[in-house]
Amino acid sequence: MSEVPQCESLFHLDTEYSADSIESCPISGFSEYFVCGTYQLKNPEVNAEDNEKKEIDEEDEEEKTDKPMKRVGRLLSYQIQDDESPRAVEKHRIETAAILDLKWCHHPIDGSPVLGQVDSVGGVSLYTLNKDGELSLKTTHSTNDEGILSLSLDWSNRVSGNAPQIVVSQSDGQIILFDLGDGGEFRVVDQWQGHDLEAWIAGFDYWNTNTIFTGADDCKFKIWDARLGFTTPTMTSKIHQAGVCSVQSNPHQEHLLATGSYDENVYIWDTRSMRRPLQDVHVGGGVWRLKWHPTEANTLLAGCMHNGFHILDVDGFESGDLDSKVTCSFMAHESLAYGCDWSYQPNSNLVASCSFYDHMLHLWNRAN
Repeated sequence: MSEVPQCESLFHLDTEYSADSIESCPISGFSEYFVCGTYQLKNPEVNAEDNEKKEIDEEDEEEKTDKPMKRVGRLLSYQIQDDESPRAVEKHRIETAAILDLKWCHHPIDGSPVLGQVDSVGGVSLYTLNKDGELSLKTTHSTNDEGILSLSLDWSNRVSGNAPQIVVSQSDGQIILFDLGDGGEFRVVDQWQGHDLEAWIAGFDYWNTNTIFTGADDCKFKIWDARLGFTTPTMTSKIHQAGVCSVQSNPHQEHLLATGSYDENVYIWDTRSMRRPLQDVHVGGGVWRLKWHPTEANTLLAGCMHNGFHILDVDGFESGDLDSKVTCSFMAHESLAYGCDWSYQPNSNLVASCSFYDHMLHLWNRAN
């Protein structure tokens, strides 16, 4: 990894609360905007200013007080401005419960970009974005159990453009599949016990949205088929040696899938033959998020917690001669490297990334 070209920070800012999610808006006319989700533990007996300044270890702090720590967050929207060099300008902030994941619908709903959010009180919410970068709450759904965290979500219609479904994974291992009603409200299609431990990730096969992928702290990666019901997965893989944190179907190349885990490996799969992965790329640090490039089918961004961010070239899938390798890295973050995403601005290789305890956000370009 030491010989890999290093990317340099073009801009950085302090998000104040610990940052864990970055999502760039994919909708034409709004691609200069991206959002950041934050997660902060607060002691009810400590004032807000002190809480913002201190790094908190959840288990240690909860042992010191009889009162449970409160998880709070902010949803922040930024505009990328590029007069001489890229910079991110905050346009709006909303106080929320702590945010675990954010995902945009890749097609407008009722003419507007729509953002999905999951949070620390078991909620899933939708927001619309206007031309000024301001977010407005559209609808929300609660599991009615504030002890359960909603950990991830995904939209089904990235490739198809059909009426979307949303899948959500939770800290109790439950997976929930939603439709959106005519008024945009959530309707539960099904809910099932997908895993025995925290289900860190759930995602659709964008080319066959009856197929849902899930991964969890039980080290299992599972595939479910909505046509067969959700009593039993169609496949369970135990190839990852630690919790499975990330999965993303390639939106440009059918059958191409990537998964990532605390075991520090990215696995590349062909969904037509899931007995074993095509390739294993060791990136270090634990793989929290994977993001395929907006226009390049072979380029994959990985957020690697204890080992920064890396860009992989996944070449040769169509020919069957796969050669996946890390092509460049960004190591400027000094804390857990979590959220990351590509900019959807035309002809851009700009990346936004964030880290947790140092609550930093960086903009950087892929190294040539």
